[in-house]
Amino acid sequence: MSALIETLSLLHPVNRSLSPATRISMRRMIGPGLLVAVGYVDPGNWATDIAAGSSYGYTLLGSVLLASLLGLLFQTMAARLGMATGEDLAALTRRLLPRSLTVSAWMASELAIVATALAELVGGAIALRLLFGLPLQAGLIVAAMGTLAIMALSQRRQRTHEYVVSALLAVVSLPFVYLLIKASPAAQDVLHGLASSGDIFGNHGMLAIALGIVGATVMPHNLFLHSGLIAERSKELPAHERPMALRVVETDTRVSLLLATLVNAAMLMVAAASLAHLSRPVQSLDDAYHAIALTLGSGAAVIFAVALYAAGQSSAITGVLAGRILSQGFRGRASRTWLRGIATRLAGVCIGFVLLAARPRMGADTLLVLSQCVLGVALPFALLPMLMLARRRDLMGQYGFGRIFMALAAAGTAVVIVLDGYLLLTAFG
Repeated sequence: MSALIETLSLLHPVNRSLSPATRISMRRMIGPGLLVAVGYVDPGNWATDIAAGSSYGYTLLGSVLLASLLGLLFQTMAARLGMATGEDLAALTRRLLPRSLTVSAWMASELAIVATALAELVGGAIALRLLFGLPLQAGLIVAAMGTLAIMALSQRRQRTHEYVVSALLAVVSLPFVYLLIKASPAAQDVLHGLASSGDIFGNHGMLAIALGIVGATVMPHNLFLHSGLIAERSKELPAHERPMALRVVETDTRVSLLLATLVNAAMLMVAAASLAHLSRPVQSLDDAYHAIALTLGSGAAVIFAVALYAAGQSSAITGVLAGRILSQGFRGRASRTWLRGIATRLAGVCIGFVLLAARPRMGADTLLVLSQCVLGVALPFALLPMLMLARRRDLMGQYGFGRIFMALAAAGTAVVIVLDGYLLLTAFG
């Protein structure tokens, strides 16, 4: 909180210690954290949070907090890497790391971008089915067209993307404030759930969902996106302004991810308070919609579906931006955001159609699970290069991390790899 107050005081117009140009430069560093935060409330997170709350009450609330702390750790590293070097993670990997690792990271990251597109489109399609009764295949197409329409309207100025995403994030966040108030979770039950977090190790089903929460939170494309956005905005900064800019960036990251953490916690608590005691288990987003309609009313269910659609659209926009940065960094030349958006949406729709045609009984939530598994496989290919680069003092200079931070980052990477491996084994074993 003190860092937030310090940053706001630095940017306040009445602060005469900063020149107008410096204040403008510092304000430009605010926003990337918000774009990253929407990846923490995408449809994959919805599925895991609601499954956790409806099945095990508040016990897995601690897992949401742990996943958010891991996300903050890695996003801080990605942002500082972009600030220190003026290059994004993809470009640094291509320039400084072995070619075999670069190619592997590139292929895995492109696969993750498509998997992310699939998850966001499926989430949007589920929402459209709940709201208007559209078939899933038609919903995939409409959701893709919606994303492209938003990108077309905001393509002239990148800052416009932040305004659009901010509005969509508000549409995601505010409904859960309403649903949380309506569900009225008991504070005593919430605290008891937090105190019982250790129980997950004695329950296989609970552990699997806890691992899913972590796997759905830390996403590879967010690391490329964050480092790229900070690198782009910090290139013109003079050396004496960079330390101040870094404080602004890290505060922006903390505040934005705190908001995402609160939304995830609210999702789980709404599910725990209103769905956990039903006789019929809640196993999908469709089940959650109908259960909320039963327990909180049809209006609350409609709000739930609208928020789900907004979550898919906001995450889809940031996925397109991440794809542009990733492609430009690994290829060494610029690519058009519009073309990337069309390509990834088309790939996501085609994959969704093929999977649904090959497996007619495959549900939309199964597609979400598959996309999260793909992201889990791709994540180490982003984390390991980032760790290798961030530990280099010659590269990071005065912005290098201390030993404790790097030890935590290495431990966090190991935890994520183990958890993702376990998820894959349980999904396909």
